Amino acid sequence: MVGGSTIAEEAIARAVLLASVFDYPLTLAQLRRTLVASQQTATGVLGTWAGSEWLQARIEHRDGFFYPTGRQALIAERIRREARSRVFLQEHQRLLHLICALPYVDLVALSGSVAHMNLEEGGDLDLFIVTRGRHVWSVTVAVIILARLMGRRRTLCANYVVADTALSIDTAPDPFTASQIVHLKPLVGEGTYLRFLDANPFVRAFYPNMHGAEPSMPRIRQSVWLRGFKRCCEWMLAWPAAGAERLCRWLYRAYLKQRADTWTSPEQVRLDDDRLKLHTHSHRQRVMQRFERARHEAM
Repeated sequence: MVGGSTIAEEAIARAVLLASVFDYPLTLAQLRRTLVASQQTATGVLGTWAGSEWLQARIEHRDGFFYPTGRQALIAERIRREARSRVFLQEHQRLLHLICALPYVDLVALSGSVAHMNLEEGGDLDLFIVTRGRHVWSVTVAVIILARLMGRRRTLCANYVVADTALSIDTAPDPFTASQIVHLKPLVGEGTYLRFLDANPFVRAFYPNMHGAEPSMPRIRQSVWLRGFKRCCEWMLAWPAAGAERLCRWLYRAYLKQRADTWTSPEQVRLDDDRLKLHTHSHRQRVMQRFERARHEAM
């Protein structure tokens, strides 16, 4: 505890302060969902805030949002960014539908700022993709080619593509990684997302109030006919797809390694056969430093 605060109070402050690093005030539902290691109901969160002078000195609650004291302007900023995000997603709707329809694509989820509907000017379309079987490299190359053909290559970042046979994150569990997973917004493949959560139980350990994906994000509906057609294509392409995977792995891996000297966070890059992680310019360290400063100032 800090300065006589309780664990519940600190969990609320921590969640709000971390979101404020991204200039993002939280609704009650979002705050409850992102409480670290603190199992509280929505009524309990409101009661804790209302009965805590320590918390009210640091966190304000107004117009349905929680934000650090004195930063009410974040509400208007959130509204502006939400409007920008909706326009951005509408502009990329056709591309997203086509990516979801590609053979061997099992899950497509928004990640990064667009998943929060908190897109800044010039933001990217960050995607997390799970492939059916070990088709990570060929699917990644197909997504890149498709984006280039549609004139969207500058904004699309398929920065994490993993096979459904390798859903477990093989790095040390930490709140930052858990937060990234919690905030994924599946467009298709919600069942696979739930399998992904089951394969990484540390996420629910950090965030005990989260249960599946947030219901607010619109899904891409795929007809039974389309799903059947995808499976038929996967069956017919089984033999050539294996060769395409090897070729894409060899060519694209060589291309990426040639650009390794431009990466600012090489430790966040994985070029495995069943996992392609391209966080070449990770914000992890900068975000955590800003959070620690905000936490130190508030506490």
